[in-house]
Amino acid sequence: MKKNFLKKLAAGFLTSILLVGTIGCSNASDSANSNSSKNGKVELKIGTWAGAQELKEFQAIVDKLNKESKDYHLTIQSIPADYYKKIQTMAAAKQAPDLFWLSQEYIPMYAELGVIAPLDDYIKGNPKVNLNDYFEGPLQVGKVNGKLYGLPWINQPVMLYYNKTLFEKSGVELPKPDWTWEDFEKAAKALTKDTNHDGKVDQFGTVIDGWPPIATWVWTYGGEIIDKNGKVRIDEPEAIEGIKMLNKLINVDKVTPTKTQAQNTGGPEMFKTGKVAMFFGGAGDDFEKQVGNAFEIGMTKVPHAKTEATFSWIAHTVMSNNTKNKKVAAEALVDLTNAIHDWKILPPTKSDLEKVEKIRPDKKYAVDIIKESAKMARGFNNQKQQNELDNAIWQELYEPILLGKKSPEKAAKDAAEALRKILGQ
Repeated sequence: MKKNFLKKLAAGFLTSILLVGTIGCSNASDSANSNSSKNGKVELKIGTWAGAQELKEFQAIVDKLNKESKDYHLTIQSIPADYYKKIQTMAAAKQAPDLFWLSQEYIPMYAELGVIAPLDDYIKGNPKVNLNDYFEGPLQVGKVNGKLYGLPWINQPVMLYYNKTLFEKSGVELPKPDWTWEDFEKAAKALTKDTNHDGKVDQFGTVIDGWPPIATWVWTYGGEIIDKNGKVRIDEPEAIEGIKMLNKLINVDKVTPTKTQAQNTGGPEMFKTGKVAMFFGGAGDDFEKQVGNAFEIGMTKVPHAKTEATFSWIAHTVMSNNTKNKKVAAEALVDLTNAIHDWKILPPTKSDLEKVEKIRPDKKYAVDIIKESAKMARGFNNQKQQNELDNAIWQELYEPILLGKKSPEKAAKDAAEALRKILGQ
């Protein structure tokens, strides 16, 4: 789940080169997708980044839908590497798959460039779609200028994983669902130790190395980075209070390995090997399987200050604006998305949350707390320049805080100026 901001920025630049001036003026009649019929069914391609075992599981879903449908036949177009680069290239040539997956941060850009089509008219009245059943967070990121451009198939909130064995061995109180950042800080300090007495810390309370997102602190202190109206607010008092706590954990309390230490070994690996007591990971991460019997894992909600909030990794199924038969393509999109809710956790719908334990039995111990987090999980208020915005936040705020090169106030001010420049504010 961890973001690589520089790679995302490169993808954003590539998009600008390939798409601006070519996609916005396209229409269905220009499409290279003929949607030709086979046995009376409309032929549709579904683009996915799934590969290996995941692809086999996805193929089984598609095979079942093809067998049941009288209207369409789906063919998977697997792009396990350089997914967005290849999708963007195909879109520029008006050969994008009829349906494909998009992570939340790409939706505004693809929508405003005309690459993907709004779904409102095609899903209206469809008994298989209940928009009120979706959690607001995952549904909201698919909306651009009041129109819905995708249906979410996953809502994976960031959770706080912890090494229960290490906590108990150290005599530290176990994390609770109502933990504040001060509670987290206290535990992290108690669990940061030089266990072999060589003068160097070799066990840390947590790991912060560019992950989790800066919003983890900003939102829980009542702040915003960019609000729903696109206004930059990262330099407001509430946001700065969150950044101050982040800075304190890293540079004052020193409860996390340095950026270099963490990235050389890897935050998840440090948690799995008992070098880190608490880790911010996705609800669907498979730490339980990877850790095995090495230690007992616990899970709870992300700590909070003024309000409870957590970032969620959200992806949607979208429809190409160049697909010929949008009515049938939308029907397939709905069926496919609904079927994925039985496969991936967490489903973005309230009614499907009961499936979590069945889909992933290893999460049984944490099902209730995962459900609570799903209700408050959200994505960013994404903009069409989201890749540039993410990179500016990294360069002007997150990395300088990690390296102790800026105060929270200075970092917030510099980041706000950069964001406003990108957005023309």
